[in-house]
Amino acid sequence: MGCSRLLSLALFLHVVRCLEIQGEESSLQISENVTAVLGEDVYLSCQYLGKSQIQSAEWKRQTNESNFERLAGFSNGSLFNNFSNSDSITNLTVQVKVSSVDVEGEYICKFKIEEEFFFKSVYITVLGQPDVQILVSEEIINNTSYQSVTCFADGGRPPPQISWLVGSLPPSGNPFTVNVSQSLPSNGLYNLRSVLRFPTHLQNEENVTCVIQHPTLPHPKLATVRVETYTRPNVTVKAEMAQERGRDFWVVSCISSGGSPDTDISLALNTTEGLQEKKDSDVQSLSVHLPAAEYDGRSLTCMFTHPTFTHMEERSIALPTFYLHKVGTDGSNFQDAECLELQEGETDTISLQITSNVPRYSLICTKDDGPLPENVELIGQNLTFLSGVKHQDAGLYECRFSYHHLNTVLRFNVKVKPRPLQPVPPAISVGLRREDGRWVIECVAAEAVPAASVSWLVSQSVSEEFWFNSTSYNGSHAVRGVFLVPVCSPWELTAKCVIYHPAFERPENRSITLPLCAHPNITVNTSSEWRGGRKFTKVCCSVISVASAADILWLAEDGSNISNVVQTELLAEGLVSAWSTVDLPSSQFSGQNVTCVVKHARLETPAERRIHIPEHKPPLLSVTVVRQQDPPLWQAVCDCEGECVRTNLHWVLPKMARTEPPPPAEFEENTMKATLTYQFPLALYEGQNLTCVYQFDHSGMERRTLQIPKYYITSVRILNRSSLLRGHHDDHRVVYGLTVQKNHLSQRIVLDVESNVPEYSIHCQRSDGSVVDVAESAMILQDEGLYTCWASFYHHKASVTFQVEITDEGEQFMQMIVICISSVTAVLLVSSVVLLVFCKKDKRTKYKEQKSDSALSSLMQESGSPEVKKPAEAAENKGIAQLDNYAIVLDVKSTL
Repeated sequence: MGCSRLLSLALFLHVVRCLEIQGEESSLQISENVTAVLGEDVYLSCQYLGKSQIQSAEWKRQTNESNFERLAGFSNGSLFNNFSNSDSITNLTVQVKVSSVDVEGEYICKFKIEEEFFFKSVYITVLGQPDVQILVSEEIINNTSYQSVTCFADGGRPPPQISWLVGSLPPSGNPFTVNVSQSLPSNGLYNLRSVLRFPTHLQNEENVTCVIQHPTLPHPKLATVRVETYTRPNVTVKAEMAQERGRDFWVVSCISSGGSPDTDISLALNTTEGLQEKKDSDVQSLSVHLPAAEYDGRSLTCMFTHPTFTHMEERSIALPTFYLHKVGTDGSNFQDAECLELQEGETDTISLQITSNVPRYSLICTKDDGPLPENVELIGQNLTFLSGVKHQDAGLYECRFSYHHLNTVLRFNVKVKPRPLQPVPPAISVGLRREDGRWVIECVAAEAVPAASVSWLVSQSVSEEFWFNSTSYNGSHAVRGVFLVPVCSPWELTAKCVIYHPAFERPENRSITLPLCAHPNITVNTSSEWRGGRKFTKVCCSVISVASAADILWLAEDGSNISNVVQTELLAEGLVSAWSTVDLPSSQFSGQNVTCVVKHARLETPAERRIHIPEHKPPLLSVTVVRQQDPPLWQAVCDCEGECVRTNLHWVLPKMARTEPPPPAEFEENTMKATLTYQFPLALYEGQNLTCVYQFDHSGMERRTLQIPKYYITSVRILNRSSLLRGHHDDHRVVYGLTVQKNHLSQRIVLDVESNVPEYSIHCQRSDGSVVDVAESAMILQDEGLYTCWASFYHHKASVTFQVEITDEGEQFMQMIVICISSVTAVLLVSSVVLLVFCKKDKRTKYKEQKSDSALSSLMQESGSPEVKKPAEAAENKGIAQLDNYAIVLDVKSTL
């Protein structure tokens, strides 16, 4: 009993363990078998979806019966691989690069879980995509061309399948042969070669296609090559007649068209002279020129040889035999071929009929062994009576046909039946021509019996003129109606000629529509010119039209007429040119519009063209003054820019108004510029105003005033240390004295000029008249003596005279001592006089005071202070002393 329990327990545990193992195996998921193309990558997927602890996981592959190669996975927690890393220990998805056929085989995914191993396998099948090439070769065997098309499919696994298409169909038996060979190199990829061979002349398709089928190709791969084909030509022979130098030749041509390759052509003749070969595109021919008379009725044969022909092809042609046979005449109202009756007055034609096959023939007709009448003409194979059959046209006619040795003659007798007396309708004709600027419409009803009546109807009311005349000849009448209308009309004009005649059931009419003449071509232009100091605007209006000439009028802006003269000129093709030109004073019509009015028969209403006269703007004046060097004059310049008239420009001068003749005007960029100049000496108008005046045509003027500067030179000063020698010299000049050091060369006397002149010139000379050098504003000293220097600017002058003495240092020291002693003596003397005056002032009487004043006054000089004359002011009951002032002048004679 106990044993059975143990046995049952063991069986239960075994079943549980088996169920656990099956559960673990079902937790493994692996990818299905894989088919890979050589050169691509594939992925092997193996995942454990259970919850047990994994001890190791790996991919491996059996290399032989007993050995396995570990490829990738985890062992003892470490990652190893031979081709790519796994994502994790539970996900052994790896990438395998299919680089060779050796990759093909079984791959095992193995997991170790709780000392138990679980595994599943997957199989990789390797395919190789073939590389396709196609070649064409040709060989000649026994003068027969064979072509071989070779198709290579290399590097395929499994072996590819090769088939052929000739055109769009597979080759079927003869004449095609297919040879297939296969090889398997060490790389495990198959190389396949298929050769399609055929004779060129038995194959008509241009394209041969190699079809490769393989598992790696989603669709069959096609490789097409163009092969040479032979095309059966179309062969013909033809003969054409040609004329050279007046002789007829048969041009016999053997023609082959549409064939490939070229056809060998020959012509069965006793001679090879004159044979001409020609090839144009896919047409080739062999031609020969044969005299038509010599080869009359002969047969010629062309022979053609071509690879597509099983035997030589022949084409023959028989040249015709020429003949000429008469048949008779074909005319109206004749009974038989011998006699032909014609109605007088009818325009008839006799057709000459023959049967022949000649290329051409000559035909000569005579009447009564003489020439044909004037109104009978041979046109082609017809005798035509141009102006109707006449009595003199009756007679025996003979027409001879000939070609080389062939001749035939056609004879017939013409009789003319008299015209019956019945109304004959007129022949109506209408003509149109231009004459003397008018349309001449002529309506003629001729050859009528009796005379017709003609009248005119016009669609519009126009100025018309018409007349009629009639003539008779041989009983027939002609009426001529002429209708004259102007060439130009603003409307389309239709003239209808109505003809009345007994032969008409109702009146006949002929209409003619006159073409509209072209519109007049109107052009206007303007120009300007100056005459007599005034500006005129010349306006011209020209019209080119169909005759007659247009009428031209001019209107001012206020509607008044402007007198004008219209000139005309006849042009080619019936045209006439009319033009009118008027000269308008620009100032009078400034800013206004003038209108050219054109009247012409083609215009329903007069045409107008307006011209705007620009506003007359005053000129711009500018004045300047410039100094001239040679001659030493001043020049005033007045520039006038704009519409300037030279004669309207003049100067107004201060003392006298004088108009200077202006220089020629200068034009700059369509703007006239006039310049008026005036030369004068500065002294004449210094400090005064010159005015440039532009006088307009009527009233008013433009002014520009120019002020001439006022200059002065006050004096010339010596900047060196100097002293006044004496008030006036013999010639009333002020003379200064100065001393320079001895033995110093090129000493300078520096001068200063007080003036407002822009520049001045300085020159100096000695008392003997010799000139002294001047550098800038300094005189170069030569020796002691009397010098005079002048500063001048045009007529302004000032001078200074000075005496130069040369001393040494000892003399200068002695002079200083003398000056000092003289100064001290003068001071002491003045002081003594002052004390004396104050001491005696109170003791003197008024009488003595006046006497003292006289004594002191005698000491004064004229060049001193103002006269001494002070009124005495005494204040009553006050003892205030009066003070008198005196000026004491000492004249010290000295050379300093």
